[in-house]
Amino acid sequence: MDNPFEPPVGEYGPDSADPDIADRERIRRRVSRPGTALLIMGSIYSVFPAIYLVRVLLVHGVPVEDFLVLAAFFFTAILIAVGGAKMAFMESYSMARIGAALACIPLVSPFVVWGMPFGIWALIVLNDPKVKAAFEDKDQGSV
Repeated sequence: MDNPFEPPVGEYGPDSADPDIADRERIRRRVSRPGTALLIMGSIYSVFPAIYLVRVLLVHGVPVEDFLVLAAFFFTAILIAVGGAKMAFMESYSMARIGAALACIPLVSPFVVWGMPFGIWALIVLNDPKVKAAFEDKDQGSV
């Protein structure tokens, strides 16, 4: 009789024929959590400047400085979201680092209280040598 509480056996389980597959799956799960947090945080935060930018464009006589500041906030939020997506899907190590680093900047970061911890968490995960190697392997097409 099968025990439902046993660890999985097979492709990604401990008895996997290829231990590298199990390691890559663990790294993918480890990277996806902070990447998803950055993606969600950046996506939500990009809505607020976008709404205000549309309002600014519809109302004439708004100072250019306000427009530029809002555009910078919007662009930063988009970079954080894209970096989080690239991190979660292990597509671009450099873009993931940019998104994580931007999330650490207090006044630029979305939701100041949450941006710094998630950005630091993402940077810590990205600095792991195994994670760097997994990104490089994926770039070379071996994953």
